[in-house]
Amino acid sequence: MNITGGFFDIVSWDPRGIGFSSPAIKYHDIDPDQLHIADIVAVDENLLSGALNAQSTGPTQADIDLFLANATNAETYFKSFVQKSVDKNGDNLKYVGSVATVRDLVALADAIEGPGRPIRYWGFSYGTLIGSYLLDLFPDRVGRIVLDGILDAETYSQRVPYLAYSDGFGDFDGALQAFLDACAASGPSVCRIATPGSTGASLRQWANGLIDTAYRAVQTNTSNTDSGNLTPTLVRAQLAFAAKAPELWDIIADALATIYGGLHGGSGVNARSINHSNKFDRRSSLRARSTQYGLLDTYPTAYYAISCGDSIDSSNVTTTDVFKEIVRITKEVSNIPGPLEIASSSSWCHLWPARAVERHPVPGIPKLPNQILIVSNTYDPPTPLSSAFKLRDRLNSGGSRQAALIQNDGAGHLAFSVDSACTYDIIKRYFVEGVVPEDTLCGTNFRGFVGDPFGDRTNRSTSTSIISAPLPDSTGAVKNGATATNQRSFLATVLWSAICVLFSSVVSVQLHYL
Repeated sequence: MNITGGFFDIVSWDPRGIGFSSPAIKYHDIDPDQLHIADIVAVDENLLSGALNAQSTGPTQADIDLFLANATNAETYFKSFVQKSVDKNGDNLKYVGSVATVRDLVALADAIEGPGRPIRYWGFSYGTLIGSYLLDLFPDRVGRIVLDGILDAETYSQRVPYLAYSDGFGDFDGALQAFLDACAASGPSVCRIATPGSTGASLRQWANGLIDTAYRAVQTNTSNTDSGNLTPTLVRAQLAFAAKAPELWDIIADALATIYGGLHGGSGVNARSINHSNKFDRRSSLRARSTQYGLLDTYPTAYYAISCGDSIDSSNVTTTDVFKEIVRITKEVSNIPGPLEIASSSSWCHLWPARAVERHPVPGIPKLPNQILIVSNTYDPPTPLSSAFKLRDRLNSGGSRQAALIQNDGAGHLAFSVDSACTYDIIKRYFVEGVVPEDTLCGTNFRGFVGDPFGDRTNRSTSTSIISAPLPDSTGAVKNGATATNQRSFLATVLWSAICVLFSSVVSVQLHYL
């Protein structure tokens, strides 16, 4: 509320198929109040059990052969999940597409503010896709729009899903290195994987060594401790989560230290104790919130129904094609998130039986009555900075400036995950006063490994380290924006926000809330 100046009522809704929407897309037969995180991620974990096993330097040919040989078993398992989803939800799977959710947003705006009024909207992650579709489908309704963490609408709607999976990996190494650098700077009293004298580079070597230790344990069949396996996949999952979630870096460092201890003779350590333990209070609070809002009950079926339902037909793709692409990504793009693709919806859309009854065409260049604000972290693996540049350039390519880009100079998924008084001030002035800035690079207040991730994000003093500078365009040249406008409108009283669709961090499920 403070970021928007306290002038707006904030209204959110469950996208179709999610949470308490009706009919919600269900998978579990368990009472939502009794759902445990192990129930929620069971499908992911079953798929990950057959993930490509690889050292930090990449897979051997024997690793690849074993992985490809598992394609049939993995497909059989996924088909059983699909059949249960179809039996439980029937034709409803066709009616939860993102275009329908955009139409719901417009209907909601009409009901509250009246037909035809400009829509004020703040979308995060998947919510930026809803925002992008709104620009294309209802350009005349665009009021003040902020999109944070851009999901590329063109790639999402027009490319075969499994071939687009690695598009965000360009930001992965930078985001992971930010975690390791912050750990080294914080020291062992705060970050458990640090030692006196650690550097970001030495911790990267440590992380690679942990992958290799787990790999050797699997190869010699000594990774079993109690009821779980401390595998390279488990290590990669934690590192991938670190690249996305800086607000939980201390928890992730604890998990990595625990894995290290288990691989070096510690007792009572297993994958389940790390992934599902209630000792991680903040992860537990996320689960509690998710259950309260009815969101975990719809995962994972709604996740596949929406993302695969929105995608183009890929029925000519085989599971072996997908597995070969996972091998290529692991060898040529990034060997940490690469093997985890096996648990991504993009790897299985070729077997998903339903497509949305209305899907978005190729995005065009809409003519907007108001300029929008695009926000992105410098390193954001799921929704990379390049996607923000692409959307800005598309909207501005028609001869007029329709979008400004704020680059939040931090790492992690969404600018909201790393404090920046500079970014918050720009967003506040945009919503309250209508001020559209030049493209700007903002520094952050975020230091990592400290603080409450759900605390007040606005009552922070502006640090002298805050940067406010012209932002280079995607070619590296400084690109000046149009003169900022200062338009006041006190008639609009509702700020619209899309709640982001569930995404799996492989070891837990995290939601983004406004």
